[in-house]
Amino acid sequence: MGARIAIASSLVALDLAAEDSSDAIRQLGSRLIEGGFAGKQYIDAVLAREATYPTGLEFPSCGVALPHGEPTGVRDAALAIARCRPEVQFRCMDDSSRSIPVRLIALLAVNAPEEHLDVIGRLIGVFSDAELCEKLLEAKSPDEAAAVLDRAINGGERQ
Repeated sequence: MGARIAIASSLVALDLAAEDSSDAIRQLGSRLIEGGFAGKQYIDAVLAREATYPTGLEFPSCGVALPHGEPTGVRDAALAIARCRPEVQFRCMDDSSRSIPVRLIALLAVNAPEEHLDVIGRLIGVFSDAELCEKLLEAKSPDEAAAVLDRAINGGERQ
């Protein structure tokens, strides 16, 4: 297991309504900034990366996006998550000419570049698990969603 990633209820947006993928990233990125995990420049870094390397993925339970950027402006490793209602279109990671409807977004901010792949691997494991996805899709509160994701990503009790 790699470094611990902060996952707080303040970083969870249930029923996020966004105009498009950029708006969704801005809304989630604002939570990271307000929480002190990243500086304002982080949102621009994520949007720039998403334009070149889209992050939409299709999983059995739903479409998921895993946007992230360079560690520029990241103070502490954290994960912001959104459940989108209605779904938001993201371009596909494996075919950027195609878009998919996304229900869950996990915006990752890490300050050590070598941690990106480890955390993305853990996230892919979470979204590949139909039971965990269902728990996130049906969470009744931000705290419930944060607890489910924290156990799955960090493997223990929240701090």
